[in-house]
Amino acid sequence: MKSLLVAAFTICVCAFAHAQQSQPQEEASLVQTAQEVLPPEPPDPLYLLSDGEVNLEITKEDLAKLNITEIESLEIVMDEASLKEYGEKGKNGVMIISLRKEK
Repeated sequence: MKSLLVAAFTICVCAFAHAQQSQPQEEASLVQTAQEVLPPEPPDPLYLLSDGEVNLEITKEDLAKLNITEIESLEIVMDEASLKEYGEKGKNGVMIISLRKEK
């Protein structure tokens, strides 16, 4: 009985070791397949920071650094309106972030 348990344990350990060795290849294959299936990320809009008088163009990284409590409103402009007003830069839409007025 004891030798049967040892044999079963040895088989389990070998199977586990084999699974660990083959897993990185399978994961790499899954990642590659997912990259082929997923659509490309949409292009970023034009980000503008507004103080009411001046619109300053900012990056996505600048937007992430903003303190949310400083934002008064967001306006999204898309399609022909953004092309007419902002030209080629506005072809993917425009996000206008208005800041709260200091008191």
